[in-house]
Amino acid sequence: MSATMHMTDDAGTPELVALLRDSRLFPGLDEAACRRLAAPAMTMLVARRTRIFEQGEMPGAQVIVSGGRVHLTASAGGRAEMLVETVRAPDLLLPAAVLEDSPYLLRAVAATECRLVLVPAVTFRAVAAAEPAVAQAVIACLARQFRRMTRQVKMLKLRTTTQRLAAWLLALRPADGGGMIELPYDKGMIAAELGMTRESLSRAFAALSGEVLTVEGARVRVRDWAGLEAVCPRDPLIDD
Repeated sequence: MSATMHMTDDAGTPELVALLRDSRLFPGLDEAACRRLAAPAMTMLVARRTRIFEQGEMPGAQVIVSGGRVHLTASAGGRAEMLVETVRAPDLLLPAAVLEDSPYLLRAVAATECRLVLVPAVTFRAVAAAEPAVAQAVIACLARQFRRMTRQVKMLKLRTTTQRLAAWLLALRPADGGGMIELPYDKGMIAAELGMTRESLSRAFAALSGEVLTVEGARVRVRDWAGLEAVCPRDPLIDD
């Protein structure tokens, strides 16, 4: 890992056991299994933009995101880095690589300040093999990740750049129905997440600007939510 981080020496502590027991990732996990996972584990606080692991690297631990968001990115052949997925807490980072003891196919970078739990890969594989609750949690996690990736592929294949941006903004609609959206990260990363160039993103914003919305630096003021929904009506088989 790189950049700013703070590692805590809390392996096996009651606080870490409670964190694993109470996590929505492991429903039904008993105290003994929690202690087995927690015994060699540690927690880590990492700053935004910290590289958590690199693509091609062998997993030494199962990383559990217990707070914050992580970007999974990829690059090849000297081409620009592309954002593949955004992982939100609580979730596991690329458990397939850990279970298969195979290289990571993606790079993980903290999109926000994150709290991570690191369980040694050997321990995680052993507990998953012995504890049905852990195995079921991993299967459920992999299923959710597969469905997210399928939705993303459908979004990229079936929608125009303007529709993708509209759907992305609609997903950020404040709970109170207000019109101001704080963009969660820079526009280059937003373009990468939506599978377009920065220039295409600018054109998509321009297509929506005017009566529907205005862009104010790192904020977007939506004037007409119904107008935005008309550009890209919600599809429950794409929009999560």
